[in-house]
Amino acid sequence: MTPPAKLTERALVLALTAFLAWVPPLVGIFSLDGTLWGMPVLFVYFFVSWAVFIALCARITRKLRQSAQQAEDT
Repeated sequence: MTPPAKLTERALVLALTAFLAWVPPLVGIFSLDGTLWGMPVLFVYFFVSWAVFIALCARITRKLRQSAQQAEDT
């Protein structure tokens, strides 16, 4: 099991990565005229990155909860 301190660090890195993924200079790279699946590239970038960050956040949260429950049991 991953120690809680390491999981907390991963959660912080995930939050910083999410912030940096949506800053205007990086978002400008995806501001194209083309489309993917009938949607503008920028919208696809936002929705896909949002879904990835939520999935990673859920995974980290689940591991933190398991770690806390194990600490209570011992």
